[in-house]
Amino acid sequence: MFSERRYAIFNVALILAAVLLALNLFNIHLPSVGQAQSFFDTEEPSCLVDWQGEQTQWYDLDSCCLQARKQLSCEPEVGGWDCGAGSDTVHYVLNDKAYRYCQRQSFWP
Repeated sequence: MFSERRYAIFNVALILAAVLLALNLFNIHLPSVGQAQSFFDTEEPSCLVDWQGEQTQWYDLDSCCLQARKQLSCEPEVGGWDCGAGSDTVHYVLNDKAYRYCQRQSFWP
């Protein structure tokens, strides 16, 4: 019915799809190609400073990135990232576009 060449191409495509799904399962993100991800994300970069439940917008994104990087961890949340050092400390809440911007800075490995 099909040639062996078609089966080989189909198998390679399935293996590639399985690898990508496995990476997604373990929350491993591959870098985007070019600026496509930023181009389609029309949301403005946003940084919120959260202190004991009170959130304040911080408009200096470079300073926010630096302070967020100083925290112990940045954990993914629904719609963004929460960077903090514990439960009773200041947290920096970044949306996805701001987090990608911060990752491109020289101080963010």
